[in-house]
Amino acid sequence: MTHERKLQLLLVIIVTVILALSLVVVYQRQWSMLAIATLAFVEGLLLTAIAYRLYEQWQLTLMNLTSYTQLLGEGVTNVIPRLTPTNGLIKALQEEINNLANQKVKQRHTSLQTLSTLMDEWPIAVALFDEQHQLIYRNPAMLEALKLPLLIGTPAKQHGFITEPHNGELSHPVLSNQWQTQQLWYNDNNQRIQLVCATNISQSLRAHESIIQENLIRVFSHELRNSLTPMESMTDTLLSQKAPSKEQTTLVLTRIHQRSKHLLDFINQYADLSRLPTANLQWFDLAPLIDESKSVFTLPVKMIVKGEKRCYGDVSQLSMLFINLFKNASQSVQGSMLEITVVIYHEDENQCIEVSDNGPGFTNLNNASTPFYTTKSDGNGIGLALCREIAHQHNGILSLSNTTETGGAKITLKWPLL
Repeated sequence: MTHERKLQLLLVIIVTVILALSLVVVYQRQWSMLAIATLAFVEGLLLTAIAYRLYEQWQLTLMNLTSYTQLLGEGVTNVIPRLTPTNGLIKALQEEINNLANQKVKQRHTSLQTLSTLMDEWPIAVALFDEQHQLIYRNPAMLEALKLPLLIGTPAKQHGFITEPHNGELSHPVLSNQWQTQQLWYNDNNQRIQLVCATNISQSLRAHESIIQENLIRVFSHELRNSLTPMESMTDTLLSQKAPSKEQTTLVLTRIHQRSKHLLDFINQYADLSRLPTANLQWFDLAPLIDESKSVFTLPVKMIVKGEKRCYGDVSQLSMLFINLFKNASQSVQGSMLEITVVIYHEDENQCIEVSDNGPGFTNLNNASTPFYTTKSDGNGIGLALCREIAHQHNGILSLSNTTETGGAKITLKWPLL
């Protein structure tokens, strides 16, 4: 039985005993039955009202204390509970609750003061919000980034922040371009705090763009020079002859055709890398795709396919991937029989594909898939970069290694099935 039920039962017993004793006294004095009934009715109403009033006062006091405690737990400190009596045990309990709340506020202020001391001088823009997305701190770098006053205690929405419905993360239009934002939740005195920080990466982006442009100019210059120089030399030789033979003309035109085709292939590969569409993932039979991709081979090749027959991915993009991987393998293996092994399997709800060859393997695994990086005399460094981008379009990863059996190159692709 709860204390509330016990109190109710005690009040009922007290009212019943007082009423019974009163009736016994008036009965011994030989009151009439009408007088006794009237007394019982009036006294019963009066005692019940007094008992109910006492119980209601006790219950209201505890409810006010409970509400006051909850408000203090939520950080509201400007509320004073309405309590009667104002002394005794209830008053002592209220004072203890106030002391605990003041200690919590001091701890919170000390924590925020420590954070502000650390973050006020940071060049990174930082802001702290509570669970209701009310601003509780922002450093000068955040004020400078948003060009707003950012008043403490105001909602994030008022300053242009947007709350993501699925995870509660905050974003801001000003911090979207050339900014890198990060955020995390942590607990401070049993209160969840959301930390939002933003770093201006415009200089890094400009430096990266400059490097890409330099590499692009270097590679295009190299490819154009390699193709146009022999073409210019051959045509100059042909034009210097008064009556060139048909065989010489055919040879020169054939070489020009080959170099032009190589240059067009390079341009098409670069265009493929820069305009990959969103992957259309579906289940399909991989065997016909591999047979179709074998058309890149000009010499006999031993193809070994193991594992699952069905694959989950984008058919057209995986066709490009296999063509590039097979072309790389054929370029790396010279003077011997090319052997390629393709293994398809599922692991932990992931689609996995492994492609390995019997070539010399990767000489520099760190840079092998970097755009424009190549160790082949006739390569352009785009093939593996395109394969990595295809893996990213599948929300997956591409990893490179060398096989322990033959030392050949091994490419592993993995992405989620759904």
